[in-house]
Formats: sequence, C-alpha cells, structure tokens
Amino acid sequence: MRDLIHLQPQVIALAGPFRPDPHSEIVSISQTSSGLAIQVEGVAAVAEVVFPTTWGFRVLDELDLAEFWSQCSMKTGWLFEVTDGGWKALELHRAHFTSGRLYGDLREFLVVGMTLCASVLSQDEPVIRTHEKP
Repeated sequence: MRDLIHLQPQVIALAGPFRPDPHSEIVSISQTSSGLAIQVEGVAAVAEVVFPTTWGFRVLDELDLAEFWSQCSMKTGWLFEVTDGGWKALELHRAHFTSGRLYGDLREFLVVGMTLCASVLSQDEPVIRTHEKP
C-alpha cells in the first residue's frame, strides 16, 4: 500500500453576496460554453457562481472533505479560495497532472454546501450573481 498523502489546507474566505447559514446548499452545477455555473441557495437568497475558465471540478460529500472544516465552516463563508493543501496540491503529486504544471496561475476554489461541496480549478476568480428569494 502506498503512503497516504496528508495535506493541511490553507484557505481564504471570499466575500459572498449573502451570509452563509446552516441551510445553504449547492442545488445545481452545469458546464456550458460560458463556463461552470454553481447555484447555491440559502434561506433568503440564491447565488449563481460562474467560473468562466475551468480546468476541472469535483463534487464530493462534505464528509469527504473533513480536513477543511477547521477553516471552512458555514459560519465563516460558503466560498473560499484554497491557497495550499487542497485538491490542486493533491493532483500535483501525480506526474501527469498537466494543467497544474502548464498553467502557473491555476487557482483552486471551494464552494461549500450543507451536503455537497465543489472544488474548482480555474484561472479566474468567479463571477457571482445573486437574487433574493420571493
């Protein structure tokens, strides 16, 4: 069995258009020619987070990302930039992770929901649109 890789994530909370609450959830994810769109719904508002240039994304149950929870609680935010120790760092251990080596400005973001979480590899900071729920 290979040695396990233990990474300690470092994150920065990004300002979102609405405050997180225990019921914020990722309700849809779609990939189009305009980019990757992730819809996050809170109690009072809905946000669409769009990454115009995306090199990859993964969606995992929040339990599978327990190493993030000391820094990424729903009390501190729902959108984070992972500056070290995340999925990108894990992929850089693979010799054939070409995107991580070709694009020096490749960034990693984490969108947190009550059940699902999305890691996104992108060169661009996301564009966020929001509207209040009726």
